[in-house]
Amino acid sequence: MGTSASNTGPNNRSPLLPPWAEQGDPIQVGPIDGQPTPDRGDGNDNKVPLQQVDNGKVQEQIPGARPNIPSPNRLSGARRSFGDYAKSNGGTSNLKASLKKFSKSSGGGSGVSRRLASGITAGSGLLGIMQGESVSINNITLSLSDLDGLSTDQAIDRITEHLTPENGDADAVRIALDFALAEVLPEEDVFDASIFTDEVVHEAISCYLTDLIFQDVVNGMGKAWFHIEHPSKHHRMEEELRDLIKFITQSKLEKTMLANAGNVSQSNIIQIQIDVISQTVEEWENYND
Repeated sequence: MGTSASNTGPNNRSPLLPPWAEQGDPIQVGPIDGQPTPDRGDGNDNKVPLQQVDNGKVQEQIPGARPNIPSPNRLSGARRSFGDYAKSNGGTSNLKASLKKFSKSSGGGSGVSRRLASGITAGSGLLGIMQGESVSINNITLSLSDLDGLSTDQAIDRITEHLTPENGDADAVRIALDFALAEVLPEEDVFDASIFTDEVVHEAISCYLTDLIFQDVVNGMGKAWFHIEHPSKHHRMEEELRDLIKFITQSKLEKTMLANAGNVSQSNIIQIQIDVISQTVEEWENYND
């Protein structure tokens, strides 16, 4: 399990919204060679036009104003709380208090969603590949047919390499893609594209958003994690953090999917990701200090 824990995190001059969260290479998703897209269970299996997503389009769908210039010490309270959590014996109550402070210092649910725009863009591409569509970035195209004959690990590497943005979020997005795909795909000598059933696709989205949020917290806290001296304790506390995020993320995704009649497609995947990320972070704000 890779993390960004070795990163010292943003400094006091770092903006709430880094420039790459608003700009980036667009991802084009559409049917392969003009063929009809596979039936998604909604009775509509007709050809759909090529769709394009980029960070700017993601930003347009996030409610609320873009964050103002942050105060110089906006992360100090959250980092101090996480440092105390790291030096303690752990515990969900200490972790929840730290996450509440992190949310407040990060612009809340909409602020975190805006900062993770690169990840949301990549998530749209991930859905396209899993649903058998062609995904193009910088005139390079990838689809499930390109993974024929590869092992599962090789297929994961190809998907991750293709979707990872070339910006400051590259490490976090790469790790989240690797984590999600490794969680849902069996480790086989030959990759089987038919494994991407609706259930597997939904689970992959849940795992991906869980790790994307997890990486953002760990990166934001930077040196606070260094208070964990023993590797086994470090691992346990990261698992505690990830498990808590996953529990909330899964429940929010189920609720959001229910509101979309259980369907996920390029027409709603951006908003689904925004809603799940925002609602997960907003849940932290309801924790008691």
